[in-house]
Amino acid sequence: MKTIRSLLAPCGLQFLMVVSLLISPMANAAGYFTQGGKLYDPAGQEFQVRGISHYGFNADILQPQFLWAMGWKEQIAQIKALGFNAVRLPFVPDTLYNTTPVDQLSYVDPGRNPELLGKTPLQVMDLWMAEADRQGLYVMLDFHSVSKQRQYPTWFVSNPADYALIYNNRAYTADDWRRDLAFVASRYANLSHFFAIDVYNEPNGIVRWSTGDANAADPVNFWKPAVESAATAVLNANPNLLIFVQGITGNYDSIENSNVPVNWGENFQPQAYQPLNIPLAKLVLSPHTYGPDVYVKSSFAASNFPNNLKADWDTLFGQFSAVHPVVIGEWGGRYGQGGVGAADVAWQNALVDYLQGKGIRNSFYWCYTPNSGDTGGILDDQLQVRQDKLALLQRHWAGASSTPAPTPTPVPTSGATLALSASEYAVAQSVGALTVKLSRSGNASAVVTVRGYTADGSAKAGSDYVARSGVLRWAAGDTSTRSIIINVKKTPFSGTRNFTINLADATGGATLGAISSATVTITGSKAVTPSPTPPPTPTPAPTAFPQQTISSFSPASGPVGTVVTINGAGFTGSNAAWAGNAHNAGLSVISDTQVRVTIPAGATSGALAILNPAHAAFTASAFTVR
Repeated sequence: MKTIRSLLAPCGLQFLMVVSLLISPMANAAGYFTQGGKLYDPAGQEFQVRGISHYGFNADILQPQFLWAMGWKEQIAQIKALGFNAVRLPFVPDTLYNTTPVDQLSYVDPGRNPELLGKTPLQVMDLWMAEADRQGLYVMLDFHSVSKQRQYPTWFVSNPADYALIYNNRAYTADDWRRDLAFVASRYANLSHFFAIDVYNEPNGIVRWSTGDANAADPVNFWKPAVESAATAVLNANPNLLIFVQGITGNYDSIENSNVPVNWGENFQPQAYQPLNIPLAKLVLSPHTYGPDVYVKSSFAASNFPNNLKADWDTLFGQFSAVHPVVIGEWGGRYGQGGVGAADVAWQNALVDYLQGKGIRNSFYWCYTPNSGDTGGILDDQLQVRQDKLALLQRHWAGASSTPAPTPTPVPTSGATLALSASEYAVAQSVGALTVKLSRSGNASAVVTVRGYTADGSAKAGSDYVARSGVLRWAAGDTSTRSIIINVKKTPFSGTRNFTINLADATGGATLGAISSATVTITGSKAVTPSPTPPPTPTPAPTAFPQQTISSFSPASGPVGTVVTINGAGFTGSNAAWAGNAHNAGLSVISDTQVRVTIPAGATSGALAILNPAHAAFTASAFTVR
C-alpha cells in the first residue's frame, strides 16, 4: 500500500465413478502447509516468516527498485544478511507481458547488473527468483494490481474507461487473473523456496466479502468466491504452495462491526460467519495494517492511543490466529524520521507488542528500498540500514520456535496400491476429450482415497484443456478401475503441447504405485506452416536519455523528510535528485511526467534538480527547507 487513496470449491474431476471433492483440512497436504495457526515446510518443520517486501516489478520500471545504484544480487544478499528469510515480491500482468528490455524502462547500472541488460521484465523476474532460491530465501509472489499504473480496487477491469490501464489496452477479466496466477505458480514450481502466492493486493471500494450489503449486491465484486476460484487455479498449477488472502474494507452486512477504522486489506470479520472455502492446510490470512504515516484513522486521536488499538486488531484479524496463520502482509512507516514523527513510532511499537502477545511472529515489512513515499524503507535515502527499524523487527521476530508439525494418529497400512495405468497419454485436439485410467491393487479391505489433479506444462489450463482436481474413492472390497475424463479445448494450434495428471495424498493406508504422474500430449489441429526467414535484427541504438522539463512542484516548503511531487516531462530514466546543496535526495520516478523527491538531511533551501546520465532540469523557484 503505500499511499492510501481516499480512504476451494474446485472444478470437480469428471469421474465415471463416485467422487468427493477435497475441501477439508489436510494434515498430509502436498508441499507447504498450515496447522493450528502455524506454518510448516514440506518436511513438516515449522518455519518463521521474517519477511520484507521488495517492490518494483509492479511499478512503471517493472524491475526491482534502485538498480540504478545497486546490484540485484547484492540486494538479495543484503536482505538475507540483515536477518530476513523471506521476500514478498509484488508483480502485475505487465511484468509477464511487457517485452521492453528493463534497461530501456529505467536506468540500470550496467556495471552492477550486466546480466539484466536486454532482458524483459519476465526474464529478469526469472533470474531474481532463481537467485533468491539459490541464496535460501523464501519467496512469496504478490499479485499486486491489474495495472502497473496504480492500485486497482478489483482483480478485473470491465470499465472501458480504464482499459488504458491494462498492458494490452483491453478488458482484464477474472479468467485472465486466474490464468496469470496459475502461470507464475507453475513457472516457478521447481524452486524449493517458492512457498506462497498472495492472490490480490488490497481489494477495496465496491468489493464486498459476499452477500449482505443491499447497496453492493453484484456477485462479480464478491471477494470470497473470487479468492476461492483463485486458490483452485493456483493449487491446480502448483499444489505445493500456500494461499495468502488479504481482507477487505467492509462487508456492511449489519453483522460485522463496520465502525472499526480499517486499512485496505485489513478486515477479516466476515471470515467468522462466511468462512473461505479454501483447504485449511493451505490458507493463510494476510491483513495489511498501517499507522499515521500512511493513513490517519480516527482511533489514532483517542486519548488512550495506542492502547486502544489492541481491541480493533483482535476484531479485524487477531481473533483467527489460533486456527489460521495470520501473517501481516504489509506494515511499516517512517518510524520517526519524517512523516508524523512520534505517533508512528508509538503505533509500530504497539503493533509489535500486540503481535508478541498473540504469539504472531510472522510478517512482511514494507519495504526494502527508501523510495516508498510515506513509509521509507529498511534502507534510508543514503542506502544505509535503519538500525532502529531493524531492532524493532528483531524484537518482533524474537521467541519464535522451530518445531515439527504435530504427528497425526498413524493410519494402519492397508496394503492397497493406487496408480495410473500409463505414464504417457496422447490425444488429438480434434477428439475433444481424454480418458485416464486409475487402478487399485493389493489389499482391498479398507476404504481408500487419492487426490488427482492436473498441472500445466506447455499446455495451459483454460486455453488448451480444462483443469481438474478432486478425490477418487474406493469402498472396502472395491477393486474396479476409475476413469478421469479431461476435456481438451478446440481452439486450433500447431504442433504439440503437454500437461500432467498427478496423484497425491493417498488415504486409508494406501500407497501410490510406480506411476503416480503421467504426461498428456495434445496434438494441435492446425497445420504447421513454414515460418518466413526473419529479417536481420538491427543493432539496437544506444539508450537516449531525454532532456527533462519541470513545470511545477508541490509543496514549496517543508522540513527534512518532506516528499515533493514534481510535474513535467521526460523523467523516464532519471536516476538522481538534488535539493539545494544536497545531492543525495530520494527519488521515485512515478511516470514520465511525474517524480517524487524526498528532502534529505543536510538539505538547504534552493532549487530542486532531477538528473539522468545525460541531462538535468532545475525548478524555476526554490524549495524552502523549514
